[in-house]
Amino acid sequence: MSTLIFNTYKKLPSLPEVEKLISEGEIPEKIVGMKSLIHHTLNGEVIPEKMLMNVIQFVAPESDHTLKKLGLIYWEIVNKKGSDGKLLSQIILVCNYLLKDLEHPNEFIRGSTLRFLCKIKEEGILEFLISGVRENLKHDIAYVRKNAYLAIASIYQTNKNLAEDAPELLHECLITETDSACRRNAFLMLYEIDEERAIEFLLTVVDDLGRFDESVQLVSLDLIKKIYRKDKTERSKYLLSISKLLDSHSKSVRFESAKTLLSLTSSIHALRAVSQTYTSLLSNERDHNIKLIVLDLLRTLKFASRSVVSESLLDILRSLKTKSFDIKKKILELSEGLVTIRNVEKVVLLLRFELKTAQEQPISNDEEIQKTRSEYLRNLIQFLHSIALEFPDMSSRIVDLLITLITSNINESDKSGTTSEDAVLLIRDIMETCEDLRSEILQSLLDQFWETKGSQAIGTLLWIFGEYCLTEEEIKLAYSYIKDCIYEFEEVSDPDEREKENENEKENINENEDETEKETEKEKEKEKEKEIKTTSSNTRITDDFTYVTVMPTDQTKNSEQQTNEIEINKEEKTEIVSNISLCLIRGNFFLYSILCTTITKLALRFSELKKEESVIVNKFITGSMLLIIAIYKVGKLSRMKKKIDSDTEARIFTCLKVLGDPDSEINKIWLYECRNSLTTIIKEQRESSLNRRKNEGLVEDSQTKIKNKVDDVINIRQLTSNNLENDRVLKMEDSEEDLKNLIASEVDLNKEDDDDDDDDDSSGSSIFFGKKDGLNQIYQLTGFSDPVYAEAVMIVDGFDLYIDALIKNQTSYTLQNLSLELFTLGGLKVIQRQQPYSIAPLGQKTIRTTLKVSSTETGMIFGNINYDVSGSKNETNSVVLNDININVLNYLIPSDTSEFKFRKMWTDFAWENKISLSQQDMNFNEYIDILSKKTNMKSLVPYSEEDEEAGFFSTNMYAKSIFGEEVVANISLAKTMDNNITGNFKIRSQAQGLALALGELLK
Repeated sequence: MSTLIFNTYKKLPSLPEVEKLISEGEIPEKIVGMKSLIHHTLNGEVIPEKMLMNVIQFVAPESDHTLKKLGLIYWEIVNKKGSDGKLLSQIILVCNYLLKDLEHPNEFIRGSTLRFLCKIKEEGILEFLISGVRENLKHDIAYVRKNAYLAIASIYQTNKNLAEDAPELLHECLITETDSACRRNAFLMLYEIDEERAIEFLLTVVDDLGRFDESVQLVSLDLIKKIYRKDKTERSKYLLSISKLLDSHSKSVRFESAKTLLSLTSSIHALRAVSQTYTSLLSNERDHNIKLIVLDLLRTLKFASRSVVSESLLDILRSLKTKSFDIKKKILELSEGLVTIRNVEKVVLLLRFELKTAQEQPISNDEEIQKTRSEYLRNLIQFLHSIALEFPDMSSRIVDLLITLITSNINESDKSGTTSEDAVLLIRDIMETCEDLRSEILQSLLDQFWETKGSQAIGTLLWIFGEYCLTEEEIKLAYSYIKDCIYEFEEVSDPDEREKENENEKENINENEDETEKETEKEKEKEKEKEIKTTSSNTRITDDFTYVTVMPTDQTKNSEQQTNEIEINKEEKTEIVSNISLCLIRGNFFLYSILCTTITKLALRFSELKKEESVIVNKFITGSMLLIIAIYKVGKLSRMKKKIDSDTEARIFTCLKVLGDPDSEINKIWLYECRNSLTTIIKEQRESSLNRRKNEGLVEDSQTKIKNKVDDVINIRQLTSNNLENDRVLKMEDSEEDLKNLIASEVDLNKEDDDDDDDDDSSGSSIFFGKKDGLNQIYQLTGFSDPVYAEAVMIVDGFDLYIDALIKNQTSYTLQNLSLELFTLGGLKVIQRQQPYSIAPLGQKTIRTTLKVSSTETGMIFGNINYDVSGSKNETNSVVLNDININVLNYLIPSDTSEFKFRKMWTDFAWENKISLSQQDMNFNEYIDILSKKTNMKSLVPYSEEDEEAGFFSTNMYAKSIFGEEVVANISLAKTMDNNITGNFKIRSQAQGLALALGELLK
């Protein structure tokens, strides 16, 4: 409990005014005076000695609660000792009033006074008040007892002689206590002053922890973690009770129980229970921040045992019903690689429902929301794509939804891609793997061709027509659709240009209106003169010499009808343009090439089907050639903004040449090799996915899996000595997998010994810097001959960097006021300064310092150790520490990513660094391996010997930092005539420092 005194006055009352307010004022004036006096005291001003007597005389006797609280604050900050170091005589009077407050009938005054005593360290004051504290331990009001437990423990820690029986008193109160808050304080204080007695009490109630209140359970869990860190053999006594707490009604207890259980053991049963608990919290919790924390913990658990998290995949995916797109994306990232043959059917049904729900949502006017929604839809389709590659049998359940997505206009930005493009790519792979669905899918795609959105989606759709239209009916139908689009294109213009022309026409009309106003006025004057001469009606003579009168209103009506008819006809003639025509109008010449290629493939397939009917074949080929020529002429039209480029021209002429000789051997490349390439790619992707799943333990070989070899060491738990190394071996055997997924890092699931008790809740997410060899994790900070020897280990936990420094006194005298001072350069910042310590001769101390990491870039840590020698004069000694260089490679982990995500990151990342490469006497594969090790990035393109024969090679690389930052790279290499390698290495990242640091490593 703390009190904030806020000054609302423009100018504080002076000390004489304060004295007058306290001595002569009423309760409100005294409150103002006390607040001003506290401000003056905290500001370091010299307060007259008589002011203390004024407060004792006029404030201490008052019973107002606010004034009582201000008085306690003043007693806390006022100087209670004289120049000789002894208590002032006036403090005895203060003690009398405090003792009366400890016996006051109002529980608030008693509790506030007891809480105040926790901050008092003077033995003379505590000795006078200890009797009042003891009496309040048995008070009827829980608020008083709760603060009394804190006060008695604080007095015991300050001077044990004043309350030697404090542990026994707290233990007795803990047994008889019924209030949850009081029991928590008593238990916590008992552990602080007498750890053994607290452990003894915990063991007596450990089996019944579920009946205690939430606060007591949380304290017990924290105590269990501290006990385990000091004595790892005691963990078996607490595992069962912690497992029971996983079913608690309190979410905070379940959360802490899961983290505690994970720190105690990594057995398969414990990991499964923790996974289920986290999944339940993810589904039931409404707070988005808590959901994000739980998802990060599940991601850490995924490294430990992927198969265990896979069992909870369905429950994890049900959390996609949340409205936050950030949470949805994290769920999809977590779910990658967790789909198995057991859950794939239900996963696909769940994702199908989610895809349908997301698609039916109305389009938002907010561009950012719409962009985020489109990106989520693309992630959802990519996830379905990965499932379709691994489990082709599930493809039939999502095809109908994918076909409706190709006409979606959720995001029509060509830079970021469209959902229709991803949907068409997935449909293409499904058609290749599922032969029985081809005809049905092809018919649906032909029906949706006119409304397909996006130039890239249209290009993929045309490729599908060219490869999978195998029957005569399918070929003719696809050909007719393409033909209609081409001839429609010759008659229409770009709607954007049409709008501009209309705007220009309006401007010209406005300019001409001013000129015609004068002429219209003159004509109106002439018409008025004629109207004066004639009557209001026009008289005509018919054939039978009778008179007929025609009213002017009829003429006006007829003229109005004619104008309306003209406007209706104009509206009826409004052009309805297909999406492919719009792409062609706007100069997408790559689509021209795809269109001509598709027409050529259709003609060649038709010629194969009708080999015997040469007349029909020649007619079809001639029509196809004329159609290609029409496309070429379209690119040369004067109304086109851009003229057709040379590459497209060459492609069109190649298509015409191929159609000119339909029986040539080169035609087999057009008809078969393209699809064979797609088959090879899909096969490689499936094999790679299967191998990855086998390595992760999600797929077992058909043969018997050999777990142990003949000469392997058998560890018998009962015969194992109690030491750290054997405990680590046992725990690695308990886990389902050796944590081999973390490269160049180690997950600290076992919670090694640590003297700092405030950082034992990292839940296994800590990562040691350096290699797996323990010696390489240690940084030597001082020399062996220095009076103080120091070495450190760095641990990364989230965005925090912990430095555990071991300080050893190598002298024969006590070192006092020893402090470790660290300073940083780069993206590091020290956020926790350590207090001074005293180290006995040849003693040692572990000090933990916390640093905040702001960005993934190279940094440096330096500093010194300052200390005083006991018995010597006031001379401070200092030992300068060796510098610790934080390499950017310590943060990076080589990872995999999809082609879609790579392209998106390459477009979005703003910082780029380009490095020129040169190497002699080496092939591409060896050179790529060297670059991968040097940058700690993974190549995403497999190497083949054909690349070496071609003389050039290009690959993409990707890595992800332990803070979540991503970096992508592209390598383009070529061989010169001297067999040397030259090329470029382009790096793009979110942060400038990461791109520059990787570039410096290569230079």
